[in-house]
Amino acid sequence: MINGFAGTESAAAEALEAVLDTLVRRVLDGDAVSVTEFGRLQAVHTPARRARNPQTGEGVLVPAGRRIVFRPGTAFTAMARGERPVPEAGRSAVRRLRRARNAQPVSRDHK
Repeated sequence: MINGFAGTESAAAEALEAVLDTLVRRVLDGDAVSVTEFGRLQAVHTPARRARNPQTGEGVLVPAGRRIVFRPGTAFTAMARGERPVPEAGRSAVRRLRRARNAQPVSRDHK
């Protein structure tokens, strides 16, 4: 058992590989990919610009391109700042947050 994963290490590796492959392909296709409470990955266009070689002082043209931007989710940011406790190893922070939200009473008045 691997930190809460009830399966073999190779099955866990395959599952992780499939998720990461999908993330990379979606971002490179131009989609923004959000993982609830973890963050968002997105490819951002960078325009061509002029820069300076710091060794020679010569101006160079940097071609247009893409860069990958990661914006952490609110729960991840709160844990990084120490405003929220980090769950013990093997316990998903996202799963715990969802359970807390689902435990709140929901009004189901249907008329």
